[in-house]
Amino acid sequence: MDYPVISADSHITEAPNTYIDYIDAKFRDRAPRIESLGNGDVFIIDGMDRPIQLGLVAAAGKKPEEITASGVKFEELHRSGWDPTARMADQTKDGVSAEIIYPTVGMMLCNHKDFDYKQACFDAYNRWIAEYCSENPNRLLGCGQTAVSSPEQTVKDLQSIKDLGLRGVMMSGNPQEEDFDSEIYNPVWEKAIELDLPV
Repeated sequence: MDYPVISADSHITEAPNTYIDYIDAKFRDRAPRIESLGNGDVFIIDGMDRPIQLGLVAAAGKKPEEITASGVKFEELHRSGWDPTARMADQTKDGVSAEIIYPTVGMMLCNHKDFDYKQACFDAYNRWIAEYCSENPNRLLGCGQTAVSSPEQTVKDLQSIKDLGLRGVMMSGNPQEEDFDSEIYNPVWEKAIELDLPV
């Protein structure tokens, strides 16, 4: 049987410049960044107590006994995590036609309490992942992020995500206003349907 194989839950390794180079200038000094500690590299997120150990960011394909949280440098991680050409080579090797790509550091940002900061980080990520996926948008299917700071802003975010050429939306599980079962989000669902954008 000949059919395409699509990975429905693949993750990116955000590059060191993902947030610093793509974030709104007023947040640049607080942008998530990689710092080298004595026991390896970590992603530091302003306002969050714990850094993200890079050893846990790119553990796919490793045996459990090979996975270590600390002591890993960014340059030691698998290149396809942030290099689209390397990623497509891996897809070909693995017989994968395309991947739906989600963030990794961005998942941690979903829990950030500062919605303005979270929005700025997600906007930066969306610009970066759109550029990454532009290498081959039929094989690299990026999902954008929205902070869900308000229904009105979320509708704008959906349009922006679609305009960037991204293929889906990862929504923060902690909206700033009501929970998702509230009718105030009806315009969000309607916009997603209008744009044919899975959430």
